[in-house]
Amino acid sequence: MYLDISGYWLNIFLKLIIEPAHKLKIDQNKLQNCRSNILNLVNVL
Repeated sequence: MYLDISGYWLNIFLKLIIEPAHKLKIDQNKLQNCRSNILNLVNVL
């Protein structure tokens, strides 16, 4: 149950980051680092 909820919020959070990133043409390396940091944070929680 918890994993489903966290996955749901993670999906929304990643969309909020990734969609504007594509519009702003943010450097892919920065985007990848950001995603990695979020995934690491979720793993810790």
